[in-house]
Amino acid sequence: MTLLDAAIDYVRRGWHIFPCIPKTKVPLAGLAPHGFKSASADEETIRRWWTIKPEANIGISTGPSDLTVIDCDHGHATREAAVAWLARVSASGKLPRTYTVLTGRRFDSLDPSKPEWGVQLYYQGAIPGSGHFELDGGSGDVQSIGDLVMGASSIHPKSGEAYAVLIDAPVAPLPEWVRTLAPKRRTFAEPVTVPDDVADEWKAWLLEYAEHCGLTVRDFDKRVPNGWWLGIRCPWEHRSGDGSESSTVLGILDGKIAFECSHGTCKTAKHDTAAFKAEMLRLHGEFQTEPGAEPSVMLGTGLPMPQKRLNPADWHDRYMTAEAFENVKPPEFLIADFLVKNSITMLAGPVAQRKSIIALNIAHALCTGDPLFGYFDVTAKPVRTVYLCPEMGAASFAKRIKQIGIGKYVGETLFIQTMSEQPTTLDELENEVPEAVVIVDTITRFVEGDENKVEDMRRFAQKVFRLANAGATVLLLHHSKKGSTGSLDDGLRGSSELAAFVDSCWVTELEDTKKPYDSLSKMRNVKQRDFEIDPFRVKPTPGSYYLTMEGEPEPEAVLKSKKDDAAREALAAILNDSPKMGIHKLIDALKAKGHGRGAKWVTRTRGELLGTGATYASD
Repeated sequence: MTLLDAAIDYVRRGWHIFPCIPKTKVPLAGLAPHGFKSASADEETIRRWWTIKPEANIGISTGPSDLTVIDCDHGHATREAAVAWLARVSASGKLPRTYTVLTGRRFDSLDPSKPEWGVQLYYQGAIPGSGHFELDGGSGDVQSIGDLVMGASSIHPKSGEAYAVLIDAPVAPLPEWVRTLAPKRRTFAEPVTVPDDVADEWKAWLLEYAEHCGLTVRDFDKRVPNGWWLGIRCPWEHRSGDGSESSTVLGILDGKIAFECSHGTCKTAKHDTAAFKAEMLRLHGEFQTEPGAEPSVMLGTGLPMPQKRLNPADWHDRYMTAEAFENVKPPEFLIADFLVKNSITMLAGPVAQRKSIIALNIAHALCTGDPLFGYFDVTAKPVRTVYLCPEMGAASFAKRIKQIGIGKYVGETLFIQTMSEQPTTLDELENEVPEAVVIVDTITRFVEGDENKVEDMRRFAQKVFRLANAGATVLLLHHSKKGSTGSLDDGLRGSSELAAFVDSCWVTELEDTKKPYDSLSKMRNVKQRDFEIDPFRVKPTPGSYYLTMEGEPEPEAVLKSKKDDAAREALAAILNDSPKMGIHKLIDALKAKGHGRGAKWVTRTRGELLGTGATYASD
């Protein structure tokens, strides 16, 4: 059964569903921007969603579907054990036989070596609040109003296994005892007063930690007897599914990190302790506050202050293993030989030389799936394309979007922001980032500080890295220096830190700046980390923003030779009509035909063509 077939089956049962990013539980922001609140029971809508993204996981919004799901994650080491538990609780009358799904869970998220199978029992009747249950050796949470579960045929984000229908029975009424379950709460340690200087050190550490993890710090900053609290934007709010900006506090209490989420439906922070800890580990990454210091993660009373890093028992552990080396995969392209997935790519060029037009063509290819420039195949369409263009107003940018033919994708798989909207910082990009392409036009509007200073550009680089680490492919537009040769070393304006952190860098320039609407654009990749491609030229389509390939990509020397041959042919035609025309007039005549050449080249080539030698002629 395909995911579309399963989705249609759920809708015909009267359930409200929405698409999630493939192999995750995260709502697809492009199709379900408000999480479970975007859920629909309309079959036409569901067909459209899964036609756009056929591999999308299926999220079931339990509240609108009038469902309560008993999610038994713990207590079953094998499939047989899970089935035996179902038989026992059904025979006891505690949990009557009903529609039941075997989840994709196959191991304990805290201890992957420990096998663990999960089952979900669906019951009719939604209830407020979320309870935790323990019954006959099984335990887990109750999902209902404000919650979501993954439907059968979805893929579990950690095991990669599919959810499958285990018991295809009618949905039974909700047992009364489930309604009496109280939500499970967690508590923190009792306060112990600490000196102000220690608390100040903790605050500095918190700010650095928040910056590293990409946490948005809000205007809440409070000294408490045993530490500091900082207000942050909840990094798990997408799990609640309602799209709100939930408040959360991040603090150090008694030298240990603590998170407290105020969002009443946030299952991860309040109830699902295993997922909470796993999320903390993911956010934490390789954070260090000083050389040799590395924190570890615990729940609730949480993350200790940095301790000494232990040297590996064997120095070989610092390096890539032979097995890891053998399993290194080649780069995965979104656009073949042009744009690598999850990369940071730069598009640079002088002012007013089509950078934004080229970016629009890239957006067109990603939205439609048509080859870029009619040449480079789109090998994988992103879930969405986010185009940030604070240098242009809504009217002019919308005109370009409509003219190039991607207006129908706006709000679906294309999300645009101009100077007419409330500006967004890169730190604020969250739910829209996974599996997306983010186009930043231009980076000048997003660098905080001086782009010529290494430390300011390094902070910008960290923000971009966070986007890539969250699953985005990033395309950055930037201006070249005046008079640059177009090389990576001197081609980018600002600190050299910029050239260092990008994976790939395309440089574009007009061949004839005096004909901005007609001239060919030459494009070269001056930083080819994961692939190689020869320079090529693209030409404009009259009356359109479309650019198409002129010829084939060819080595620089071949392109130069062809340009010289064309200029030589044009000069020969001019001399055939006016063999006595002077050098300066010949230069002007060549320029009029689109061939800019200097006096030395014209003199030498004129002499070769006329057999008179390389001498200057008078006008």
